[in-house]
Amino acid sequence: MTAERLPTRRFLGRNLSAGPDQSWLELFYDLSFVASIVVLTGSYSRDKSWSNSMWLLLVACGVWVAWLETTLLTNRTTLTRFWPRVLTVVQMALVLMMSITADDTTGDHTELTGPLFAIVLVTIALQYFAALRQQPEHRTYLTHHATRVLIAAGIFVATPLYGDLWFWLPWVIGLALIVFPGRASNVDETIDGHHLVHRFGEFTIIVLGEAFLKIGLVASEEPLDRVDLIGLPLTFAVIYVIWWLYFTDIAPSGLPEGIRRRRWWIAAHLPLQVSLMSLAVGLSLILNPTVNAVDAQYMRMILVPLIVIATSFAVLNASIGSPLAVRRARVHGVAAVALLLAFGVLQVFGRLHESTAAITAIAVLGVDAYVIRRLDDAAPEG
Repeated sequence: MTAERLPTRRFLGRNLSAGPDQSWLELFYDLSFVASIVVLTGSYSRDKSWSNSMWLLLVACGVWVAWLETTLLTNRTTLTRFWPRVLTVVQMALVLMMSITADDTTGDHTELTGPLFAIVLVTIALQYFAALRQQPEHRTYLTHHATRVLIAAGIFVATPLYGDLWFWLPWVIGLALIVFPGRASNVDETIDGHHLVHRFGEFTIIVLGEAFLKIGLVASEEPLDRVDLIGLPLTFAVIYVIWWLYFTDIAPSGLPEGIRRRRWWIAAHLPLQVSLMSLAVGLSLILNPTVNAVDAQYMRMILVPLIVIATSFAVLNASIGSPLAVRRARVHGVAAVALLLAFGVLQVFGRLHESTAAITAIAVLGVDAYVIRRLDDAAPEG
């Protein structure tokens, strides 16, 4: 999407822009989510228990929802005024603080995570109300959506009261209230498809880049002679194949036609991008000399996210609905099944090194990419 030119004002005889173009604001906004993902994956690296994994999954979903809500707003509204942009910066700081408090390995401060997320939601609601000045014709849609976000904020304020047993319940209810689709309106047809596809592609690049960051951190923390340098090209190959599949398959296909298909397309990015965060930690373990090579847990941390990623690719293609996309969806579905079968076999032979999981992933995803390429070559032009 080409950003709208902002209003100008005169100062000492020169025309000055009212602020950076919206595309620059969005890229600046993404920096906070880069840092948040680093914090969340760092916490996951230190504590890989099921309880901590589920907790971090909830927080990662909250971070993703905050990004999604702001992205959908900026898709329809150009934030030209000063205070909506200040709210964006405040939200950035709050998202990072929320991710920092979610780290349960450094102190008992996770009770702050829900209330901080509540304040994040308040900033989003205020941005929706501010958008009324630019789009008064969409008052019903904007006020309804802002109200739902504020109700969810009220739920998250009370999350410390639920204790350790039922802490997940208000998170699930609150997140569902925000993302659960309401009644379709004509506003849903005003989405800028090019902008939205581009934004999701940018966020996918962010989470893929997190894998490189984790690999670099692990490699730099150990003496070079103790780092598994054979595993380095394996990790890069896995990341490259995923990048190739997304940006030669999903992104060029564009946004699906129809409100329901678009909602499925957006929703399928959540498991895809959260699994990429988890995969970054799993791949970094290949280089770690302290990892116990006979522990099948580490193969699970590579193959399970990849199964979800392949399934997400299948759903994304199915939501597009074209004959070629449906054939692609079947190929990705077969890849997901193949990874699942490989995971079962490697679990039986659990004494295999975790590099075996990476090699298996490269083989399956490589065949997947090859078949997709053949489908594209065989498809009629236009």
